[in-house]
This record gives sequence, C-alpha cells and structure tokens, in this order.
Amino acid sequence: MLEQQKTPTPRFCKSLTLIVATIFLAGITATLIQYSKLPASIPVLQSFKSEHAQFGPKITIFYLPFIALMLFLLLHYLEMKAAYPILRKNKPSLSHIQRQNGIITFCLIKNSILLYFTYSLFNDLTVALGHERILQQWHAYVFLFVISTIFTMGIVRGILLNKKE
Repeated sequence: MLEQQKTPTPRFCKSLTLIVATIFLAGITATLIQYSKLPASIPVLQSFKSEHAQFGPKITIFYLPFIALMLFLLLHYLEMKAAYPILRKNKPSLSHIQRQNGIITFCLIKNSILLYFTYSLFNDLTVALGHERILQQWHAYVFLFVISTIFTMGIVRGILLNKKE
C-alpha cells in the first residue's frame, strides 16, 4: 500500500491565522470590557445607509462573532482535512500541489471572514456606545469582492493544476 504524505500548511497561513485570531480575541476582550457600559437596547441590524433598522438586547452583540467563530472553526477543519490525501479505490487522489491550493484557499477565506466579522464587531460596539459607525457601505462591497476573488483564484488555480497533470 502506498503511503501518502500529509501536505504541510504553508508558514504564512499559520502566521496569518495567528494574527487574525489575536485580533478577534482582542475584539471579544474589548467587547467584554465595554459590555457593562452598553445600553440595555442596542442597534443589532443596520442598513448600509447608517440607519438603525432594528434594536435588540445588548447580548446580541455576541451573535455575529459567535457565527464567525463557528465558520472559522469549520473552515479550519476543512483546511486540515485538505492536508491529508483521500485514498480511493480506482481513483487517483489529489496531488500535493492541489491539496496545498485547497489549504491556501481555506486559509485565506477563514481568515478574511473572521477579520471582517471582527471589524463588524468593533463597528457594532462603537455604534452601541453612541459614536459614529466606522463600517461604511463600501467596506462591505470590498469584503464581498475580496472573498469572491479568493474563491475565483482558488477555483481557477485548481482547474489549471488539473490541466497540468
């Protein structure tokens, strides 16, 4: 039986994940520190035009970071699974380069999502404390563009790697 080697995660992915996770933890810590200063009802849904569309209890400030953390952990799990080859009968497994492409794509997506949700958390905290919002309409569009570009680059690179072999 042929033994397949684990594809190592690139060093920059590990560094990026550490930096983004530190920023996320700083955001959660800042929110916990400021939590007692928050009013009982805070804006929980805002339009891109800086209008408060809905208010809710102050505990809702943790909803989006929780979702972001769950997405991050799911994508981290998938990134780790991409590092190990899948042995299939009568089917070739992905090459080392293809697995590394998957690892890099998952790494960039999970860190982009966590970073954006942390930025959104800082915005929600700022608005809840009565200051002007820091998250503007164009920031959301830039985020969507970046995520779409990462997906597209990963797919195109994967297709090109398939054609090479």
